Amino acid sequence: MDRADKLSTAQAIAQLCPQCAMCCNGVLFKDVELQPGDSATILRTLGLPVSKGRVQKFPQPCAALAGCSCRIYADRPARCREFECALLKSVAAGETEVPAALRGIREAQKCAEKVRRLLRASGDVDESLALSLRFKRTKRRLESDAIDEVAADTFGELTLAVHDLNLLLREKFYPAPGD
Repeated sequence: MDRADKLSTAQAIAQLCPQCAMCCNGVLFKDVELQPGDSATILRTLGLPVSKGRVQKFPQPCAALAGCSCRIYADRPARCREFECALLKSVAAGETEVPAALRGIREAQKCAEKVRRLLRASGDVDESLALSLRFKRTKRRLESDAIDEVAADTFGELTLAVHDLNLLLREKFYPAPGD
């Protein structure tokens, strides 16, 4: 991509985020911690189940997510306002073209859906939890029980699918350390 074709961050957001939402749907993160200035009370009134512990946070998938859109976008917490995935940064910097970024999003969504399908096949149908938590729970359950060959094969396939998804997310979506 020519530097003259560089998009503003707002333009990149408009083209990528409505196709993705992996930062909100439980694929990238298991929860979002509130920051100074975030009002847990207001966020609760907006429908987010903010925990009342020492560290206030709300789980992913986000209760405010509708499809790939945030229904509280104007009032979203600081972490949500500030987060930019590595793919978005790459497009905004002119290093990745939008069509290539969209292909990366579709590839990650396909990998995440494979993990979801294998979790369901392994007996975990609770879509209200982040993928990482669902996998950990399924892993603990299957490792503590005597399982048959079919369940063992499915678990092996699930483990590889989670590994593949994590590699893809690390490569394309998680910001570099220090960003």
